[in-house]
Amino acid sequence: MNRIIIAAAVFLSLIFSNNYYRGDSLILEGVYAFYNYEFDRSVIILDKARKEFPDHPGVHLIWVASRWVRSQANNSTIQTYKILENDLLEIQPKYEELSIKYKHDLNYKLYQGSAIGLGARITLGKKQWLKTLYRSYKGLSIIEDVAHTSPEILDAQLPIGIVNYFAGISNPFLKWAVKIYGLEASKEIGLEKITVAAENGQWSWIEAKAILCNLYLWVENEPLLSLNHAKDLVEQFPNNYYFNLLYCESLIRNNNLEQSRKILNQMENIIITLTEKQKKWYVPYQNYEKALLSFYQGDYNKTLGLVKKTIEDYNGELDIILGNAYLLEGMANDKLDKRNNARNSYNNCIELENFSMAIELSKQYLNQPYTKD
Repeated sequence: MNRIIIAAAVFLSLIFSNNYYRGDSLILEGVYAFYNYEFDRSVIILDKARKEFPDHPGVHLIWVASRWVRSQANNSTIQTYKILENDLLEIQPKYEELSIKYKHDLNYKLYQGSAIGLGARITLGKKQWLKTLYRSYKGLSIIEDVAHTSPEILDAQLPIGIVNYFAGISNPFLKWAVKIYGLEASKEIGLEKITVAAENGQWSWIEAKAILCNLYLWVENEPLLSLNHAKDLVEQFPNNYYFNLLYCESLIRNNNLEQSRKILNQMENIIITLTEKQKKWYVPYQNYEKALLSFYQGDYNKTLGLVKKTIEDYNGELDIILGNAYLLEGMANDKLDKRNNARNSYNNCIELENFSMAIELSKQYLNQPYTKD
């Protein structure tokens, strides 16, 4: 999901834990540009910022993030991974230099750890869980030192909380590995830390809120807790298609169907402005939201038609929404007394093994048909 199980990706949200450096206003302009999907403009702004303010603690990391997001919108996943990895290799020596030059300013160490940890985003997309854990830990150990020494830097709670959370829901082997690294394997502690960042982080609040929406919608199955976070994101970044999608699903699953239809219309207006690569990603997502709305309206045949489109055209990097599409397909088939079809859908969902609540619900409905009104 532009943002589920993106533990390493949140390191980019730490670029400004304090806004008192020369160049802040220019770099802030670049940040808001990419959150509003103005990717080329964002990269141009940040190229300029790197040249004019090379000692700014956040400029190199956010430059990497902007190029990564732009590549996601235009290039293949393999190309995007290569760009991200090469850019990270370029900036890591710079952060080593800056953290020594400004050794009394812990923000440089914070961004150094963030740059290291962002490399885990590549292995995460490939479902290489142990490599993801190892790369995340290398960056996280630096961030933990910063958080311990300077607890007032609340943005540092976000990556720590994400590792806590996903370690807490992982298999026993990964939990054991996390404990060897001296980390907490607790989703409760993780949610608490992510919430601190969402409510009080100076810059991490954006990613923290998006991640909480993902977790509450698709892992915790607590859509009510997603609603206000998603609304905040859409109000601040109205042109961000993915934030609108999070808000739309939050509304549907809280039975605010009228407002969800308005957001779907808004998504239709946004999607025509996106790149062809983004459309390949997002049109199936949008069909899933339409299918979910039809399901809540009791139109199960329409649900099946839309969810079939989602599954056939699915092109997202992560498969969280695909899993929910299979789950929804199974539930709609159960409502239409098509039990064999429902079983096939639930089995397809279970095979994805992506930690989502859709997996557990599919296992449940495989044994006991879905019958709720």
